[in-house]
Amino acid sequence: MYIYDNDNNLLAIVIKNGTSTKDKDFHTDHSSELQIASFNLKKDELIERHYHEKQERKIFSTNEVIIIQSGKMTLTLYDLDLNKIEDVILESGDMVALFNGGHEIKIEEQTKFIEVKQGPYSEEKDKTRF
Repeated sequence: MYIYDNDNNLLAIVIKNGTSTKDKDFHTDHSSELQIASFNLKKDELIERHYHEKQERKIFSTNEVIIIQSGKMTLTLYDLDLNKIEDVILESGDMVALFNGGHEIKIEEQTKFIEVKQGPYSEEKDKTRF
């Protein structure tokens, strides 16, 4: 599920648990600062050994990925002007990638999740509360 604001800015990509049916599903285009893919591979398939070459990249925003291990949360998404756009319920096995605008998370029940974002990270420079 792709969530956009009224100006067509991508706010988030939500991948609900169990919805990946393609063997390889690339959710972002190659120019995105954060690359998101989901895989649904059969036994004995092989992703051939490889490594990623070091290269300099320019990143202009802090993108964030949240993977829900267990529990339930409500994610509220805001546009670039900080107007509320949508509430999304995330549960065990769901994933969201956050790209633009603001967000708020309300924990609905005991929840374990993993958060991934680009670094280095400085809370004083990278986070503004509103």
